[in-house]
Amino acid sequence: MSIEKIIVAMKDTAVDVQPGVGRKRVGILYPSSGVSEYEFQKLLPQRVSLHVTRIPMKMPTYEAELHMADAVEEASKLLADARVDIIAFACTAGSFIKGRGYDQEIVDRIVQATGLPATTMTTAVVAGLRALGMKKLVLLSPYAEQMNELQKAFLEDTGFEILRHRGLGLGDCLQQYEMEPPHWYKLIKEMQHPQADGYLISCGGIRVVDIIEQTEIALGKPVITSNQALVWHCLRKIGIQEDVKGCGILLRTPLEM
Repeated sequence: MSIEKIIVAMKDTAVDVQPGVGRKRVGILYPSSGVSEYEFQKLLPQRVSLHVTRIPMKMPTYEAELHMADAVEEASKLLADARVDIIAFACTAGSFIKGRGYDQEIVDRIVQATGLPATTMTTAVVAGLRALGMKKLVLLSPYAEQMNELQKAFLEDTGFEILRHRGLGLGDCLQQYEMEPPHWYKLIKEMQHPQADGYLISCGGIRVVDIIEQTEIALGKPVITSNQALVWHCLRKIGIQEDVKGCGILLRTPLEM
């Protein structure tokens, strides 16, 4: 094909969007050892870009999670330099580890440091559960027993009932990432409960985006995952109400502000 024909083909397939018009930027504060950023990107509409700053967490231990937010102000200011529209603390355990209210404390610190809207993964999960009217839950995570029990306690303190829960005890972020999506699908199906309002697959370091929709169909109930909830919360908080199809009912649900 000649260069002239290639240029014509490129023009024919180009997206007709004026530079900067309607575009949004989502900034995330992400664990330094995490490798699942692409899970976020898969959920974002084309006009929304993803921007990542690392925060220290070599291993997902209790001690490391306890101190993940120590430098949240400094990291948030780096994202603010990119003129993002919202900043999200993208770790579930790191935002519930100190109990009820800790996620909001992190949000307040980000807002104070940058003047930008903010959320955390835990904040988004709770908002998503409430948006879908999910009160009785089945909880699955890759966490060690201690962390899984802490999340169970957090959710119960926040007003939810945990009917069944399981943590897989995966000891590092690469282990969490390397578990194949079909295995998560199999595990959550095995935990099916007739009284459940829905299912929560927790942790931002796992690959479950591609199985959300089929899991909802198989179980007949909503399924929320950490990355899905965070993207949903970010989009809604910056005024993007459009549906994201194929990734679960939550991303087709409005947020009551």
